[in-house]
Amino acid sequence: MRLLPVACVALLAASASARASAPAQAPVFATRVETVLIDAFVTTETGGDLPGLTAGDFVLKDNGVVKPFELVPVESVPIRVILVFDTSNSMKGEKLERLRAAADSFLNQLRPQDEAGLVSFSDEVALKAPLTNDLSQVRSGLHSLKAQGATSVYDAIFTALITPRSALRTLLIVFSDGEDNMSWIREPQLRSAVERSNALIHVVTARGAEFQPSFQRPPLPDTPHMKALRDLARITGGSLIEVNAPDRIETAFVQIVRQMKSRYLLRYTPEVDPTPGWHVLELKLRSRKGRIRGRTGFWVESRP
Repeated sequence: MRLLPVACVALLAASASARASAPAQAPVFATRVETVLIDAFVTTETGGDLPGLTAGDFVLKDNGVVKPFELVPVESVPIRVILVFDTSNSMKGEKLERLRAAADSFLNQLRPQDEAGLVSFSDEVALKAPLTNDLSQVRSGLHSLKAQGATSVYDAIFTALITPRSALRTLLIVFSDGEDNMSWIREPQLRSAVERSNALIHVVTARGAEFQPSFQRPPLPDTPHMKALRDLARITGGSLIEVNAPDRIETAFVQIVRQMKSRYLLRYTPEVDPTPGWHVLELKLRSRKGRIRGRTGFWVESRP
């Protein structure tokens, strides 16, 4: 199923500013926000897992005010993941094969109640498999991927945001090996859509026509494009993982699986009529030492 750039025009036409209202079909927090789900990734100072935490170990603030929440058992919530994969010309050969293998391994980790979908992008964005618990459809989509054309990662992320047509929590795993050179959507408009979504975004990147082991080259500085992807992931509580060799792609996916299994899930219910606009969320540990990463905020639309 081919998705033409016309879908992206809807967002651009809504407003030219970063705080524009998202298109009607986008998954957004409505004026009355019922529930905000916050994936909390907690590690020790040295990067190890920090298991066994309870609700009493966390402090949640909404616009600076401490708020009550409940800790939800992670295993009780189905995972709804959309794989968003680069199939531009630079993905030919080993990169694409390694990406397929990494995705197949990831799908093997899902439970019967979990769902997965697949979006590919090059010059165009294509929905290869809708969200489904029939993973054979997703695997069929993976096998159909062909590397050709340019890169439109922003358009693809936007497409993945609106694909579920639901406010339920969705995990996006985005893989790209180059700069965006084809999207109609621009970073401010995509950021606005991400802020209004209930998605968790993890990004895996691999820069350069050929990967080189880190000991053969100095680390590459972030380009504006890389900074934008890193920031989009950060807003949702996700991360950006950069790999330096094709055989490290699967390792990055394994890392995401480990993070998802060891995360904490908080359910926060704002007051009946929350103030319209962007609400800053702060999540901290009460007394334990460690590092914590979670969604940075949520958006409440103005009354009509």
